[in-house]
Amino acid sequence: MKQSFETSKLYYGFPIFILGYQDQTHGYNVTTCSSSYSLGDWLVIGVGSEENAADQIKHYQKFTVNIPDESLMLEMEQAGFISHREKIDKLGLDFRPSELTQAPILDACPVVLDCKVDRIIEEDGICHIFAKILDRLAESDLLDDREHFKNDRFAPAYFMGDGHKRVYRYLDDRIDPMGSFIKKARKKNDKS
Repeated sequence: MKQSFETSKLYYGFPIFILGYQDQTHGYNVTTCSSSYSLGDWLVIGVGSEENAADQIKHYQKFTVNIPDESLMLEMEQAGFISHREKIDKLGLDFRPSELTQAPILDACPVVLDCKVDRIIEEDGICHIFAKILDRLAESDLLDDREHFKNDRFAPAYFMGDGHKRVYRYLDDRIDPMGSFIKKARKKNDKS
């Protein structure tokens, strides 16, 4: 029998990505995000209205969705912790500006979506950003000889949990509590 439960949020499995955008103060910047869905050539993401990313995307009307694999989990985690500061250099991320949008394309992310804002709806402290996907980029080893995506070769991390506990989940049986990444990120930040 199902039972009602109280929680401030419920993430039932969303791919984590690094949102890349031009920044009026820092030139280029990034932040971590897990709120998105896509359908056809459309993408909808959600970011907090008070976040720097929201302000910059409103201004420039363009962004990239950089989807990491697990090799970039520590940088992805740190990109979410650092707020209202330059993050690309601090995290040692290599990038190039997109020719279409001038938003940063992170070299280490095997899949990237290049997007242009269509409209933004703000409600309850959240910016719901509706965007057109202008281009899809993938590492060549993720494409077959007819340029079809090899789904079995890509293993993004998924964000799951509620207001009590949040974890990263992979396409296999592993579950990684966020605490392990947070501890590594804090140790790395303490050293710098």
